[in-house]
Amino acid sequence: MDDFERGLGRAQDALGRNEPQIRRALQQLDLDTSGLSVLREMQSWIGTSRPDLRRRSDTIRAERTEWGASSTVPGGLAAFDEALYGKAAHDPDVYAAVARLAETAESGKVDGVDGKTLTELEKRTGNATFATALMNAMGAATFRALMTATVGHKGDKKAERLQAALGKTLGTASSRLSTAWRDELTSDLTPGWQEREYRAIAVALKNGTFNTAFLLAVAKKIDAWDRTPYPPGTNSLVMVPLMEALSRDPAAAQDFFAGDSTALKHFLTEWSMSDGGEALGKALEAAMLTFRDHDGSPEKPSRGYLSAKLASEFVHLEAERIKAGDSIEPFLKPVTVGHILAGYVADISRVAASPVDTGAGVYGEDNPNLPGREDWGARFNKSDLQAVMKEIFTEDSKTFASVMGAQSVWANKLLNQGADQVATGQGTESLLANANVISAGFGLMTDAAGLAKIQAGQELDEAQERNMKIFTAVVNTGLAIPQSGTWPITAGMIGAWTGLIEDAAKGDSKDKATLVANSTVDQMRFLIRQLTVQAMLNHDLFGSADPLSKTHPWSSLSDLKDGDDPRKAPNNFLKSDGKTLLTLNEMTADMKDPKPLDAYLRWLDSGLAGKRWQDIDSKLDQGFTSGFTKYGA
Repeated sequence: MDDFERGLGRAQDALGRNEPQIRRALQQLDLDTSGLSVLREMQSWIGTSRPDLRRRSDTIRAERTEWGASSTVPGGLAAFDEALYGKAAHDPDVYAAVARLAETAESGKVDGVDGKTLTELEKRTGNATFATALMNAMGAATFRALMTATVGHKGDKKAERLQAALGKTLGTASSRLSTAWRDELTSDLTPGWQEREYRAIAVALKNGTFNTAFLLAVAKKIDAWDRTPYPPGTNSLVMVPLMEALSRDPAAAQDFFAGDSTALKHFLTEWSMSDGGEALGKALEAAMLTFRDHDGSPEKPSRGYLSAKLASEFVHLEAERIKAGDSIEPFLKPVTVGHILAGYVADISRVAASPVDTGAGVYGEDNPNLPGREDWGARFNKSDLQAVMKEIFTEDSKTFASVMGAQSVWANKLLNQGADQVATGQGTESLLANANVISAGFGLMTDAAGLAKIQAGQELDEAQERNMKIFTAVVNTGLAIPQSGTWPITAGMIGAWTGLIEDAAKGDSKDKATLVANSTVDQMRFLIRQLTVQAMLNHDLFGSADPLSKTHPWSSLSDLKDGDDPRKAPNNFLKSDGKTLLTLNEMTADMKDPKPLDAYLRWLDSGLAGKRWQDIDSKLDQGFTSGFTKYGA
């Protein structure tokens, strides 16, 4: 082929050089030159044919070398597939890839895939032009057969590499593939092998980054098949990789659950998954926690509206399962439920403070004590919340840390807004109203954790003891959580707060936990006061550190002489910026002589913080009593 193409090149050059000379000679002799047109036509034909010959040569070379060993006919000549060459749009790499991969699809044996083929495919997984041409040339049925050959080879590195490469390539091409191609992917599956084929499709989806419409359409087809009756006691292996795929595309995940009124109930109460619900949990988190807004309307819901609606339905369905008393294990891991509750902690606090229940749905009113519009919220029934939180807090103390950490962030936001209102001369009403809401939220959470009504000297069970350590850690480190948090809450933030709280809880002894349990309400009151004081410090409501105001904490330090640096005082309870409180852990670093804590309480309770604090503290107690203690002792 190469020699032939080069020979044609020489002929083209010869024609180009000689035809004009022959034409001139004939014209000088006044002879007819019309017959010379065939030479020009021949030259033109050669010029247009040579590139295709070179592409064919490159195609044969790619198949025989770059993409691995090739099947040959006698004499060493490669069999050239004209039909495939046309489907591959005359692209050498696409032709070679399909030729090599089709052999594996037909044989069903992954071990026959050449290492070169894998490497070349992996190089091009993100090339949209190559990926689209490959999928169209291969066809959906062959792609499915190829993916099916890769499943069932756990631990086989070659199979896993091929799965990943094919999934990524399909994802790259997904936005350019026709509806007919997409539908063919899940059509006419082999009887008796359908589960393996559907699993293969789902595995491909989890490995790529897909066009949302493509992913959603295929996911619905897989789900519809998966809901067909199975023998009792069996679990489908198809939905785990599908949920992993949906978790990577929050829009597709949300449309999957919100677009089918039966989906949440099915996955929460009817059909468990082989991984214990881990992949399902990630998909649910993506659907409910990613999009938060107040756009659209109930008639034309935004993604934020759908997030809140799903969260409300989710809690109600989980509560129904718990209240039914079924012996079936939960289909989700507690950490998922904890993350979702943490994401809607503002609604939990609102419901906890409300005298009435309104049931499931979407809440659209704005908090009058916060500026601007709030995101769509979720309506919860109080007894539903208590049932769901009680279950997860009993099973896994990490969930208690997640929700309490989120509540601390929300409290910080509300109290700082209230302190800003005080600082700008708009009164204390906002601060006190917000304090009541957060107190009620903390109360509902500690009640669900089994801590709010513990009597003095009461023996704690194992779950209570774990949760008490978390509760103690939140009280001890609460100020550190809001300082690193923003709003709205994301799953990443929740994980960071949970880790911080768990680290603080390590090493707490049973005796220490029991001691704190005897005064749970007092400890929570301490935290809320501390959060309020920090919010007031943030807005300079105790005056400045320089020049030093009379009610500023540093003015209250005992034994501080003129010229002394308050930062170095052994009883200093502020950080070096003069407006950030130490955490309780930091104040009590020396448990035998906690000078900073003593000085802090003296400043607050002996009138040294000023009349403004006394007035606010008095009303805080009223709000705390109405908010927290209805759940407490």
